[in-house]
Amino acid sequence: MQFSTAIFDMDGTLFDTERIAIDALQQVFGDHGVEVARQALVTVIGAGVKEAGVFLSRFTPPGVGIEEILKLTGSLIKVVIEAHGLPLKTGALELLTHLKERDVAIGLATSTNTDHALDNLKRSNLTGFFQCVIGGDQVERGKPHPEIYLKALTGLQSDAGTTIALEDSDHGILSAYAAGLRVIHVPDIKRIDAQTMGCVYREFASLLAFKEELAA
Repeated sequence: MQFSTAIFDMDGTLFDTERIAIDALQQVFGDHGVEVARQALVTVIGAGVKEAGVFLSRFTPPGVGIEEILKLTGSLIKVVIEAHGLPLKTGALELLTHLKERDVAIGLATSTNTDHALDNLKRSNLTGFFQCVIGGDQVERGKPHPEIYLKALTGLQSDAGTTIALEDSDHGILSAYAAGLRVIHVPDIKRIDAQTMGCVYREFASLLAFKEELAA
């Protein structure tokens, strides 16, 4: 597989954090007397912050804004990570190391706020692998719109035709595909429908499996 640039999604692709986020959302809504089905919350995985907020606002009780819900959720996620650490996805370090050794340019395109993404990379000692980090606060339109990937391509001075995207969610897949990238799908907790799978170039069970094929 030939490519000169790789752009990673963060949550659910690089870090095993989507479960933490869904658990936190359920707890915060529950603390406000609202029971939200886990599958409903899974819907927003991979979406931009604005887009996720619009969807989640339908569950907020009277007198409570979605901003408060998201702020409390973020605080709870931080507490969990401080207590238990930030879990890397299987093979993340191995793949990043292999790509760096191949002189592949590496970027991050995440719906998460840029400062938070940079903090996660620093916490995991991964900062040195990334030449460009684009967070959701740097774009007007979040995933599934292609803006975030187009901005990452510009930051990396890379061409879409020689770039791959590594994604776990439907929103991310559609975003990268619309930007003209070949999409490597690494499944996490969100099921991908057949139509979206049609936008996937290759699928691997883990980042480690992808690295092993590249190194073969």
